Amino acid sequence: MARPMRLTETNLLGKLAHPDAASLADIFTPREFARRQIIFAPQAEENLVFVVASGRVRIFLTDGDKELTLTVLKPGDIYSTHTRAWIQAYKDSTIWVADAHAFANQISAHPELTHAMVRVLGDMLRKSFSIIINQTFRDVRRRLREFLRHEARKCGLPREDGVLLDLGLTVEQLASILGSTRQTVSTALNELVRDGVLRKAGRGCY
Repeated sequence: MARPMRLTETNLLGKLAHPDAASLADIFTPREFARRQIIFAPQAEENLVFVVASGRVRIFLTDGDKELTLTVLKPGDIYSTHTRAWIQAYKDSTIWVADAHAFANQISAHPELTHAMVRVLGDMLRKSFSIIINQTFRDVRRRLREFLRHEARKCGLPREDGVLLDLGLTVEQLASILGSTRQTVSTALNELVRDGVLRKAGRGCY
């Protein structure tokens, strides 16, 4: 999974609401998209930076009959439209968009944004190699286990009986991320449940 630059929703909202960040907040405008709607196509004419305010947004590549999900953005994640990737609303989503040049002009006044972007470039490169290795050498069951382990470490909620992980994804969406079919991933999930490794706690929640 390619990992986007992440600012937590609370920190980002707090930053944009702070009087010292008024000039930064002013360059963003909201846009709303329905589930499955394409938000931006590759090499979009608009050169924008956007932040996910709510919902889930998928970044993926396609050659027409095959798709490869690079990452799923969550509230607080920030990304750019000027890439070769497609950008799609996985759920009903709201994003805040800003002109990339206007955003670049604000970076000098907010150096923490630069630090975050540098971190994400290294992280996305590392995760890109992980995608290549997973798709080439590992079966879907191992890919699923490693994906769940990664997500649990990143955003799981520790409890006495394990870690509660709210993926917010359907099995079909999870299969797209793993580069597999819905049936295969469903079978792999059921095997983890049968083995006592996983317990379903709700829709997209384990």
